[in-house]
Amino acid sequence: MTKPMAMPTAVEAPLFYRKLTRWVDAIDGVLITIAALMLFSLMLLVAADVGRRYIFNSPIQWSYEVVNNYLMPGLFFFAVSHTLKAHSHIAVDILHNYVGTRLRYWFEAIAMVLAVPAFALCTWVAAGNTLHEFRVSAEASSGLAVPSWTISIAFPIGFGMLTLRMALNAIGYVGTLVTGRQLKALPPISGTEEGAE
Repeated sequence: MTKPMAMPTAVEAPLFYRKLTRWVDAIDGVLITIAALMLFSLMLLVAADVGRRYIFNSPIQWSYEVVNNYLMPGLFFFAVSHTLKAHSHIAVDILHNYVGTRLRYWFEAIAMVLAVPAFALCTWVAAGNTLHEFRVSAEASSGLAVPSWTISIAFPIGFGMLTLRMALNAIGYVGTLVTGRQLKALPPISGTEEGAE
């Protein structure tokens, strides 16, 4: 029977990892700010549209298209990487309550290593689609007289940032398993003191 791995000692991560993390965090900071502004704009636009619709019987004609094509996708895709950083994505961590730290690191490492190529492919396809729309000057079919690439640009940005964040996590988890030193902390388990922080 193997002895469970004790909690790895936290150490300073290698310089390249820290620099890359700072760059990704900085870009994430800009994108999450844009997402927050989009959320605020969405709230104002919907409130104004509802007010005009029910008080003056004169809804804002373009509000649905702007909300549906710009604000909602932008809000989601610009915030997705930061959401992973904050451990706010849905996670099934039932097994994590019953396994040791080393196995939890294995779970996280395997998940990240498998997810990186999948999301890299999503980034590649989305970027190719956006570039094609830009080259052919395609227009949105939603009623907005705008180039369609201005709508789809959020997809490669969001997928790309998520891929970078997952790659950082994968390096941190695998590095922790290889060295026995904590380069990347595990996400908190929900329903525990660890998750309540």
